[in-house]
This record gives sequence, structure tokens and C-alpha cells, in this order.
Amino acid sequence: MERDELRTTLVNHLETLRRNLQVVSMEVLKTKYKKPFDALRQDICKAATAYTRFLVFDGMRIKHKYFDEAVPYIDTAVKQTKRLKQISDAAFQRQDIDEIESIALALRKEIEAALQPFYMRHMCLYVTPECFDDPPKTPEVYNDATACVWRDGTWQLLEDTSEGFLLFVQSKSKEEAAA
Repeated sequence: MERDELRTTLVNHLETLRRNLQVVSMEVLKTKYKKPFDALRQDICKAATAYTRFLVFDGMRIKHKYFDEAVPYIDTAVKQTKRLKQISDAAFQRQDIDEIESIALALRKEIEAALQPFYMRHMCLYVTPECFDDPPKTPEVYNDATACVWRDGTWQLLEDTSEGFLLFVQSKSKEEAAA
């Protein structure tokens, strides 16, 4: 699903909760209307999780071969954050989609910060034949985990590095380099 679809689904569930709370108390929802309320809560949890996951990870680049290495960084950030509880409170107590989005983007920043050591392990120089010309071209900074090169002040996708070779900043073991 696209962002708009995920957002719309969550907003619709939050609106249903808001309307229910305007008519009856939370206690009545939890007792007299337990079955449909539990179903709504489950729908909100699923929709909030899907939307938050999209906001947090959309556009975040990690090559498939490095994903298992990145997971512990992400897991640590998620275990240490208080953002998930804040998202739950924003959903169930205030039904506030803007607050949910804001908190999810803050969580994204926490995860990006946690991933920095991982990304730094895969930083290298991309050395092409032009680097040996007269005058030589300066090698470009490349991140093998993201398949991006630093050009014109931004990270740009460069999946094919076969025209040159990668000179890693941090040395890798022979097994890692062969993978």
C-alpha cells in the first residue's frame, strides 16, 4: 500500500474510535462492546504499525546482503525508544494522526542515528580509471551498504561500480570482502 492508503486506513479507524468515545465511555467500550472494541483496537494497532513502519523505513537504503548486519542496530534503537508508546497514546487517547506522523518521523531519526556506525563500516572510495589520468580525478566517496555515491552534496544511487574498484575505509576480513 502507498502512504496515502495507509494513512487513510489509520485515519478511518481513529475516527471510528473518536465517534465511539463521543457516545460511550471507554469503560463501556471495554465491557458491553468488548468484542467489536477489541476488533477496532486490533485494526488501529495494525494500521498504526503499518503506517509507522512506512514512515520510518520509506526510502531508507540497505543492500540485501547487509540487511542481517543492520538489523541489530535497528532492533536496539526500537528497544530503547519511547516513541512506540507515544504513538500508541496518540492513537488511543487523542486519535491524532499529525502527532503519530511527527513521532514516527522522530523514530526514523533515532533509527538513522543508530545506523550510523553500520553505514560507516561500509564507507569506501570509488576509484575509477579516471583517477589515474593526468590530471587525476579525485576518487568519490561511496557507501557500499546503500549503493550510493556522494556527488554534488547529496547521496546518489550508483549500483554498478564495475568500472572501478572500491577501497574500503575500514578494512574488512577476506570473507566479508568476498561476499
